[in-house]
Amino acid sequence: MIWSWVDSVIGLVAQHPSWALAIVFAAAIIEAVAVLGIIVPGTPILMAVTGAAAAAGQPMLPFLGLAIVGAVIGDFVSYSVGARYASTLRTVWPFSRWPELMSRADWFFDRYGVASVALCRFVPILRSTVPLVAGMAGMQRRRFLLANVASAFVWAPAHVYPAQFAGLMLDALREGNWIAVSVWGGMLAVCCVGAYALHRLVAAKAR
Repeated sequence: MIWSWVDSVIGLVAQHPSWALAIVFAAAIIEAVAVLGIIVPGTPILMAVTGAAAAAGQPMLPFLGLAIVGAVIGDFVSYSVGARYASTLRTVWPFSRWPELMSRADWFFDRYGVASVALCRFVPILRSTVPLVAGMAGMQRRRFLLANVASAFVWAPAHVYPAQFAGLMLDALREGNWIAVSVWGGMLAVCCVGAYALHRLVAAKAR
């Protein structure tokens, strides 16, 4: 049952690679957009589709490139909204309902400045609210873009390549190739440990 479902997803991605690329691009944008990034699980969607694409034999560079561009666009949208509507944002939903969302982002931005734009990508909630606060605080656009683009080149590989390893491991497992499963599993474990360590480091700074 589960393998038929997996085969269906992989087959769908293989037949419609442009759809898969579009979904990954949209997920990367949504993940970083204020409010949307809190409601819609952009990262799981991005990684699931990328993993299916890897299992279908599609190259990863287009997915990586679109994830980077999408992440940059998403953060810039949040920043632009913050810069334009700074005086009214705290009075609208969801920030009026949960003011701690903004207060935590305020504190993180005040403490780490430009670095907060890069660090926040790896912390849930903050990844979509700190760019908003940066815009509200009047951060220079050039400085924001530098931190935004640089961090996207770290964030995207940290999600695309573990998803690729998972997809290749799943494909090898389906075929009964246990040697390949062991290799891909080891690589995936290394990526997961590295991602977890990075997340813990950034989360600790956010407290």
